[in-house]
Amino acid sequence: MLLIVPLGKKGSTGIPVFTIFICVACIIVHVFADTPADRMALAFYPRSLDPLKMFTSVFTHADIWHLLGNLFFFYCFARTVETQISMAGYLLAFIVFVVVTNLAFAFSATSNIPTIGLSGVVWGYMGMFLLRYPRDRVNVFVWFVLILKTIEVPTFVFILAFLAFDIIGYRASNEVGVNYIAHFSGFIAGALFKVAFWKVFTTETPVSKRYSPHQVRSKS
Repeated sequence: MLLIVPLGKKGSTGIPVFTIFICVACIIVHVFADTPADRMALAFYPRSLDPLKMFTSVFTHADIWHLLGNLFFFYCFARTVETQISMAGYLLAFIVFVVVTNLAFAFSATSNIPTIGLSGVVWGYMGMFLLRYPRDRVNVFVWFVLILKTIEVPTFVFILAFLAFDIIGYRASNEVGVNYIAHFSGFIAGALFKVAFWKVFTTETPVSKRYSPHQVRSKS
Protein backbone atom coordinates (compact mmCIF):
# COMPACT_ATOMS: atom_id res chain seq x y z
CA MET A 1 0.00 0.00 0.00
CA LEU A 2 1.31 3.45 -0.95
CA LEU A 3 -0.35 6.66 0.24
CA ILE A 4 1.02 10.12 -0.55
CA VAL A 5 -0.76 13.10 0.99
CA PRO A 6 0.40 16.73 0.66
CA LEU A 7 0.21 18.66 3.92
CA GLY A 8 1.11 22.16 2.80
CA LYS A 9 3.91 24.52 1.87
CA LYS A 10 6.69 24.82 4.40
CA GLY A 11 6.37 28.08 6.31
CA SER A 12 2.80 28.87 5.23
CA THR A 13 1.03 31.34 7.53
CA GLY A 14 -2.37 32.99 7.70
CA ILE A 15 -5.92 31.71 8.06
CA PRO A 16 -7.39 30.53 4.70
CA VAL A 17 -11.03 31.43 5.41
CA PHE A 18 -12.43 30.71 1.95
CA THR A 19 -10.42 27.52 1.52
CA ILE A 20 -11.81 26.23 4.81
CA PHE A 21 -15.33 27.32 3.81
CA ILE A 22 -15.12 25.40 0.52
CA CYS A 23 -13.84 22.30 2.31
CA VAL A 24 -16.68 22.47 4.84
CA ALA A 25 -19.22 23.00 2.06
CA CYS A 26 -17.96 19.88 0.28
CA ILE A 27 -18.30 17.88 3.50
CA ILE A 28 -21.84 19.16 4.13
CA VAL A 29 -22.92 18.33 0.57
CA HIS A 30 -21.43 14.85 0.92
CA VAL A 31 -23.33 14.24 4.15
CA PHE A 32 -26.70 15.32 2.78
CA ALA A 33 -26.33 14.08 -0.81
CA ASP A 34 -25.94 10.54 0.44
CA THR A 35 -27.51 8.57 -2.40
CA PRO A 36 -26.43 8.13 -6.05
CA ALA A 37 -29.64 9.88 -7.14
CA ASP A 38 -28.83 12.90 -4.98
CA ARG A 39 -25.32 13.11 -6.34
CA MET A 40 -26.44 12.81 -9.96
CA ALA A 41 -28.96 15.61 -9.38
CA LEU A 42 -26.03 17.89 -8.51
CA ALA A 43 -23.71 16.60 -11.26
CA PHE A 44 -22.79 18.50 -14.41
CA TYR A 45 -23.97 16.91 -17.66
CA PRO A 46 -21.83 17.96 -20.64
CA ARG A 47 -24.76 18.30 -23.05
CA SER A 48 -26.76 20.57 -20.77
CA LEU A 49 -24.17 23.32 -20.19
CA ASP A 50 -26.09 24.25 -17.04
CA PRO A 51 -24.05 26.97 -15.24
CA LEU A 52 -25.64 26.17 -11.88
CA LYS A 53 -24.66 22.50 -12.16
CA MET A 54 -21.10 23.55 -12.96
CA PHE A 55 -20.88 24.85 -9.41
CA THR A 56 -22.97 22.25 -7.57
CA SER A 57 -20.95 19.47 -9.21
CA VAL A 58 -17.61 20.64 -7.81
CA PHE A 59 -18.93 20.38 -4.25
CA THR A 60 -20.21 16.84 -4.85
CA HIS A 61 -18.13 13.66 -4.53
CA ALA A 62 -18.69 10.01 -5.35
CA ASP A 63 -17.52 8.58 -2.02
CA ILE A 64 -15.52 9.40 1.11
CA TRP A 65 -12.16 8.60 -0.52
CA HIS A 66 -12.93 10.84 -3.48
CA LEU A 67 -13.84 13.60 -1.04
CA LEU A 68 -10.82 13.22 1.24
CA GLY A 69 -8.36 12.98 -1.63
CA ASN A 70 -9.61 16.19 -3.21
CA LEU A 71 -9.79 18.08 0.08
CA PHE A 72 -6.23 17.20 1.14
CA PHE A 73 -4.81 18.41 -2.17
CA PHE A 74 -7.11 21.44 -2.29
CA TYR A 75 -6.26 22.59 1.23
CA CYS A 76 -2.54 22.05 0.69
CA PHE A 77 -2.27 24.29 -2.34
CA ALA A 78 -5.27 26.65 -2.21
CA ARG A 79 -4.63 27.77 1.37
CA THR A 80 -1.20 29.20 0.50
CA VAL A 81 -2.56 30.92 -2.59
CA GLU A 82 -5.41 32.41 -0.56
CA THR A 83 -3.08 33.93 2.02
CA GLN A 84 -1.04 35.62 -0.71
CA ILE A 85 -3.77 37.16 -2.91
CA SER A 86 -6.84 39.28 -2.29
CA MET A 87 -10.30 37.89 -1.61
CA ALA A 88 -11.43 39.07 -5.05
CA GLY A 89 -8.51 37.35 -6.72
CA TYR A 90 -9.09 34.07 -4.93
CA LEU A 91 -12.82 33.99 -5.68
CA LEU A 92 -12.28 35.02 -9.31
CA ALA A 93 -9.76 32.19 -9.69
CA PHE A 94 -12.24 29.72 -8.19
CA ILE A 95 -14.99 30.82 -10.59
CA VAL A 96 -12.64 30.68 -13.58
CA PHE A 97 -11.49 27.16 -12.69
CA VAL A 98 -15.05 25.90 -12.24
CA VAL A 99 -16.21 27.31 -15.57
CA VAL A 100 -13.12 26.44 -17.62
CA THR A 101 -12.84 22.85 -16.42
CA ASN A 102 -16.52 22.10 -16.97
CA LEU A 103 -16.55 23.72 -20.41
CA ALA A 104 -13.42 21.82 -21.39
CA PHE A 105 -15.09 18.59 -20.25
CA ALA A 106 -18.31 19.45 -22.11
CA PHE A 107 -16.57 20.25 -25.40
CA SER A 108 -14.41 17.11 -25.27
CA ALA A 109 -17.09 14.66 -24.08
CA THR A 110 -18.33 12.03 -26.52
CA SER A 111 -21.27 11.02 -24.32
CA ASN A 112 -23.52 12.62 -21.72
CA ILE A 113 -21.85 10.93 -18.73
CA PRO A 114 -21.87 13.52 -15.90
CA THR A 115 -18.96 14.70 -13.80
CA ILE A 116 -18.62 15.54 -10.10
CA GLY A 117 -15.73 16.52 -7.87
CA LEU A 118 -13.38 19.36 -6.97
CA SER A 119 -10.32 17.99 -8.77
CA GLY A 120 -10.42 20.41 -11.70
CA VAL A 121 -10.39 23.35 -9.28
CA VAL A 122 -7.65 21.64 -7.25
CA TRP A 123 -5.47 21.43 -10.34
CA GLY A 124 -6.17 25.11 -11.02
CA TYR A 125 -4.64 26.11 -7.71
CA MET A 126 -1.83 23.62 -8.23
CA GLY A 127 -0.99 25.34 -11.51
CA MET A 128 -0.91 28.72 -9.76
CA PHE A 129 1.15 27.28 -6.91
CA LEU A 130 3.71 25.70 -9.22
CA LEU A 131 4.40 28.88 -11.16
CA ARG A 132 4.58 31.01 -8.00
CA TYR A 133 6.55 28.65 -5.75
CA PRO A 134 8.51 26.30 -8.06
CA ARG A 135 11.57 26.20 -5.78
CA ASP A 136 9.72 25.89 -2.47
CA ARG A 137 9.05 22.59 -0.72
CA VAL A 138 5.81 20.85 0.14
CA ASN A 139 5.43 18.79 3.32
CA VAL A 140 4.20 15.36 2.31
CA PHE A 141 2.94 12.45 4.42
CA VAL A 142 3.99 9.08 3.01
CA TRP A 143 2.59 5.72 4.09
CA PHE A 144 4.26 2.71 2.49
CA VAL A 145 3.44 -0.67 4.09
CA LEU A 146 4.71 -0.16 7.68
CA ILE A 147 6.60 3.06 6.99
CA LEU A 148 4.90 6.29 8.04
CA LYS A 149 6.94 9.40 7.44
CA THR A 150 6.67 13.12 6.69
CA ILE A 151 9.13 14.42 4.11
CA GLU A 152 9.78 17.61 2.18
CA VAL A 153 9.48 17.46 -1.60
CA PRO A 154 10.29 20.28 -4.05
CA THR A 155 7.09 21.76 -5.45
CA PHE A 156 8.01 21.22 -9.10
CA VAL A 157 8.88 17.56 -8.46
CA PHE A 158 5.65 16.82 -6.57
CA ILE A 159 3.22 18.56 -8.93
CA LEU A 160 4.90 17.53 -12.17
CA ALA A 161 5.08 13.94 -10.95
CA PHE A 162 1.32 13.85 -10.37
CA LEU A 163 0.79 15.55 -13.73
CA ALA A 164 2.89 12.85 -15.37
CA PHE A 165 0.83 10.13 -13.66
CA ASP A 166 -2.33 11.77 -15.01
CA ILE A 167 -0.94 11.92 -18.53
CA ILE A 168 0.03 8.24 -18.36
CA GLY A 169 -3.42 7.36 -17.00
CA TYR A 170 -5.15 9.37 -19.70
CA ARG A 171 -3.13 7.79 -22.50
CA ALA A 172 -3.65 4.31 -21.09
CA SER A 173 -7.37 5.00 -20.46
CA ASN A 174 -7.25 2.67 -17.46
CA GLU A 175 -9.44 4.79 -15.18
CA VAL A 176 -12.69 5.56 -16.96
CA GLY A 177 -14.10 7.35 -13.90
CA VAL A 178 -11.34 9.99 -13.77
CA ASN A 179 -12.03 13.34 -15.44
CA TYR A 180 -8.54 13.92 -16.81
CA ILE A 181 -9.76 16.75 -19.05
CA ALA A 182 -10.76 18.71 -15.94
CA HIS A 183 -7.32 18.07 -14.43
CA PHE A 184 -5.42 19.24 -17.51
CA SER A 185 -7.64 22.24 -18.25
CA GLY A 186 -7.57 23.27 -14.57
CA PHE A 187 -3.78 23.11 -14.47
CA ILE A 188 -3.45 25.21 -17.62
CA ALA A 189 -6.05 27.73 -16.37
CA GLY A 190 -4.20 28.04 -13.05
CA ALA A 191 -0.85 28.62 -14.73
CA LEU A 192 -2.32 31.24 -17.06
CA PHE A 193 -4.18 32.93 -14.19
CA LYS A 194 -0.93 33.27 -12.28
CA VAL A 195 0.88 34.77 -15.27
CA ALA A 196 -1.94 37.19 -16.11
CA PHE A 197 -3.34 38.22 -12.73
CA TRP A 198 -0.96 37.44 -9.86
CA LYS A 199 0.54 40.93 -9.78
CA VAL A 200 -2.97 42.41 -9.91
CA PHE A 201 -4.30 40.51 -6.90
CA THR A 202 -1.27 39.64 -4.80
CA THR A 203 -1.02 40.94 -1.24
CA GLU A 204 2.57 39.78 -0.82
CA THR A 205 5.07 42.25 0.56
CA PRO A 206 7.95 42.66 -1.89
CA VAL A 207 11.28 41.47 -0.52
CA SER A 208 13.76 44.32 -0.38
CA LYS A 209 16.94 43.74 -2.38
CA ARG A 210 18.61 46.88 -1.09
CA TYR A 211 20.99 45.10 1.24
CA SER A 212 21.85 41.89 -0.54
CA PRO A 213 25.03 40.14 0.74
CA HIS A 214 26.91 41.06 -2.44
CA GLN A 215 26.16 44.77 -2.04
CA VAL A 216 27.31 45.19 1.57
CA ARG A 217 30.72 46.88 1.78
CA SER A 218 33.25 46.03 4.42
CA LYS A 219 34.27 48.79 6.86
CA SER A 220 37.82 47.48 7.16
